Amino acid sequence: MIRTVEFNNFRNLNRVYRIDNKLNVIFGKNNSGKTNLLDGIRIAFSAITNDYCKIKKSDFAESDDSKKIVIKVKMDPDDIPSLNYVNGHTIECGFIVEITKTQKGRYTKKVFLYDGNTVDYEILREDEHLPNIYVIPLIRVDEIYTDWLSTGISAFIESEEKYKDIKAESKKNIKTAMSNKIDIFKNFCSKFNENFDIELTEPKITDEKVFIVDGDNEYNYNIGSGYKSIANIILNSMDNSFSIILIDEIENHLHPSLIRTLIREIKSLNENAQIISTTHSPVIINEVRADELIDISGNKISDIDEENVKKLEKFLHTGRSEIVFGDNIILVEGYTEELLIKNYLYTNNYNWTVVNVGGIMFEPYIELATILKKKIIVVSDDDVVLSSDKKTPSSRYIKLQNYCNKKGVTIVNTYNTLESDLYKNGIISGKNLIKKEDCDIYVAKQGLKTLIMQELILDDDFDTKIDSWHIVKEIKNEFGNN
Repeated sequence: MIRTVEFNNFRNLNRVYRIDNKLNVIFGKNNSGKTNLLDGIRIAFSAITNDYCKIKKSDFAESDDSKKIVIKVKMDPDDIPSLNYVNGHTIECGFIVEITKTQKGRYTKKVFLYDGNTVDYEILREDEHLPNIYVIPLIRVDEIYTDWLSTGISAFIESEEKYKDIKAESKKNIKTAMSNKIDIFKNFCSKFNENFDIELTEPKITDEKVFIVDGDNEYNYNIGSGYKSIANIILNSMDNSFSIILIDEIENHLHPSLIRTLIREIKSLNENAQIISTTHSPVIINEVRADELIDISGNKISDIDEENVKKLEKFLHTGRSEIVFGDNIILVEGYTEELLIKNYLYTNNYNWTVVNVGGIMFEPYIELATILKKKIIVVSDDDVVLSSDKKTPSSRYIKLQNYCNKKGVTIVNTYNTLESDLYKNGIISGKNLIKKEDCDIYVAKQGLKTLIMQELILDDDFDTKIDSWHIVKEIKNEFGNN
């Protein structure tokens, strides 16, 4: 299993990635390098498996091929015995690939042990532990039959009847040999409530091709693209030998319910496989463990402290998962704040991501946004309390304020509660909705919080009123024109 991959001068990648789980999900913005990471792993392993993988000038950083590309792969000891080396008193495993341009303009790949020593290529080529690399692209299983031979087998058989007998017997024998795998495949598909089976093309003097059928409909072209996508992933994940499976945008074509089932089940298909995938989906982020998530910047969500990791794994849901994809993050503590700010940013087309942390549990989300180097602002009630005829923020707010200051995060407060702040600043009115408590502290009457927001949002002057609100002004000041 891969532990780390380090890139130097490869496209836009110049860092170390810890890819040390059975399932590893890479997330990040478009054009940030996610696909490059998968391509880099494929190129590195092609150097030891001797598979063809073309190197282009654009593979070099800024297309400058005067400098060499270096890719370092660290693995578990004995994963590939011919790549073991001694480090002090321990056996470790790994390799380095260097890609350089020759004087004749060609690109060559050289392989070294991770410690820099020479690799014995004869031993390497005979190593039975070399992994199978499966690249699952965006092109999915679409065709069930391809005939590219100019002369068929029937030309060498005495009669058409004998040819048909040979074909039938060949299919029968192949399917018998595949029966265990077919059962696994069918059982897996049943978890998606689908009756998929595996069929064969006509036997040829080449590696036999398989195709997917829907129940008894042997030549059904109408299987949906999402199920074709899942079937393609399953078929390429069933090899029991050491395999590395690279999937670009695992969620492509998939409904959220299919994504959830796929993520939960895919790990059980091949105990010897390591899966490395990219994603743009909050559903994927929500379905995997924190230690399986890797930002394209190289950070892992599990790098934050253990207590906050546990909270994120328990309380992070699809809506909150958007925090890893946004640029300008606004953390709010309640539904009404989320509703109000989201409606404002929608009508004004601001690039803000509003995340409702649910109650007052800001800390784990601040930690997450900080490690991902996001612009972040916290909006919280200060819950003022009256003590000795003096109104002061609550101890809860003061603690949060100190925490934000320590993290370098801007925090803005609403006076006591959202409704009290809006009323005090003349954004809302209506004595029938608001009641007065101590001094000039006003709160929503029982059960009317949502009604207050509804009336405000549906007001024709909503944008004008909210644009003058001090909370919006402070958010705009923090994020500029984004």
